[in-house]
Amino acid sequence: MTILRDERLRGTEPQVRVPDDLLGREVDLGETTVTPAMVDQYAAAVGSPELPADFGAELPALFCLTLRHTFEPALPLPPGVFGLYGGHDIEFLGRMRVGETYRTSARIAEVYEKSGRSGAITVVVREVFIRDGAGQLLAHITERQVVRPGPNPEALES
Repeated sequence: MTILRDERLRGTEPQVRVPDDLLGREVDLGETTVTPAMVDQYAAAVGSPELPADFGAELPALFCLTLRHTFEPALPLPPGVFGLYGGHDIEFLGRMRVGETYRTSARIAEVYEKSGRSGAITVVVREVFIRDGAGQLLAHITERQVVRPGPNPEALES
């Protein structure tokens, strides 16, 4: 297990443990065929009712985010800590189309800890790859999950 640590955290236990066989290993998350119903749901969510949902229609670049629902590969968090969405960066290399099938895979690329005013946090960086049926990379998403200790239950009772 390799976790980059802020110098101020040396001598403390890491909040998250990443099995060595998981760090850096690309995990297949399956295939998704884009349906007109998915496009309609996306259009409603972003307030864009004019999106074409016909088979073969080109979709907005951000539609690729509809293939992400959870932090995967999953990393079990110990009791007393929780994970938050910490943002993402996307590199668009092609467009998705209605009726096409796409394969998503991801890997935990990096884990690092740092300390700040509110205490220690761990950042889990995942890379997500979305490929078309021919294996061409259409989107590369770098997403961050921030892991931190939960509130002290005793402090909540007062």
